Amino acid sequence: MQLETKEKLAIIIPTYNEGDCIEETIHRISSMLQSMSLYENYIIIFDSNSADKTIPIVKQLQQEYPRLILLSEPKKTGLGSAYHQAMKYALNELHANVIFEFDADLSHQPKYIPEMVQHLQENDCVIGSRYVKGGSIPSNWPWYRKLLSISSNWIARIILTRKYRDFTSGFRGTKSKALENSLPEKFISNQYAYKLELFWRLHQNKMKIYELPIDFIDREKGKSKLPPHSIRDFVRVITILRLKEMEKYFKMISVGFFGLILQFVAFNIFKLYLSPFYASQLAVTAALIHNYILHGKYTFKTSNSENLSFQLKLKYGFHFLIYSIFMILFQSSTLQLGVTYFGSGPVKENLLLLVIVFITSLLNYFVYSGFIWRT
Repeated sequence: MQLETKEKLAIIIPTYNEGDCIEETIHRISSMLQSMSLYENYIIIFDSNSADKTIPIVKQLQQEYPRLILLSEPKKTGLGSAYHQAMKYALNELHANVIFEFDADLSHQPKYIPEMVQHLQENDCVIGSRYVKGGSIPSNWPWYRKLLSISSNWIARIILTRKYRDFTSGFRGTKSKALENSLPEKFISNQYAYKLELFWRLHQNKMKIYELPIDFIDREKGKSKLPPHSIRDFVRVITILRLKEMEKYFKMISVGFFGLILQFVAFNIFKLYLSPFYASQLAVTAALIHNYILHGKYTFKTSNSENLSFQLKLKYGFHFLIYSIFMILFQSSTLQLGVTYFGSGPVKENLLLLVIVFITSLLNYFVYSGFIWRT
């Protein structure tokens, strides 16, 4: 009888001079993982050339915990870089099904991991959130650290999306498929701001994200390793992310511009033989097909969209068909109404068509990005 293979869960813990606390962290996580028998559980320590006793301690503990993996880099490259390398290992070498990000200093409490795993049954990513109802940050934090943390998340909510509360949490569990589709070749920042970019990529790829309230506690041993200029790096990353999103909108405008030219040319050609009502139907059909093809290959193309199943492609194609029927009827009927009210003639008819296309362009963007290419 063939034994059923368990799914793999990997907890990534980056370290840099964490010799004072890493042993306790590994013991506590390992003890908690014993209660999670549904998974084959691994702990991945990624060390960035620690000068203290971190590596010897981990190597000693590997004798006690056979699924404790030690990875290292010869030179410290930053928290974001460390996580990126460890995530690649977890995905490509370990073939983990669930991947956690976890702080070495126990600011993240292991007791939350089972509940986070439970929520992953219905979500693609679970965040240990400090700023949803029931969550908290340490009361003994100095005012400037509280200000930095709270203001960073408010800025992210204002500039990116108001849907979430904690963009900068480093306590996160993500399904491998979601991570594969959202992990870039390289993070914009190799430092702490990687958290924001990965969160945003998960959101942009329509992954289902759940925020679980946690009590974030301050480290008891060692020193905080928050690098200087973190806020500047955060602002840089959030600005780049917003500009990239605007780039998508400008791509849509450029595709739409050529679609507009096609629609006007087709309308005026068909109008030589048909009434404005039917000419506009054929013209908008040509423009919609043109836009659909180019948006799929250019504007909304992602690594996730290239790997869609046949069922999802059929579903999104059906969305496009329904929306196209609505848009054809809406534009042709509105044009016919305008001609009836303002009168006919090449100038009036083309001006009416221009106004109609302008009004529907914003609707097109939200429908295309939210439903037709909802990958």
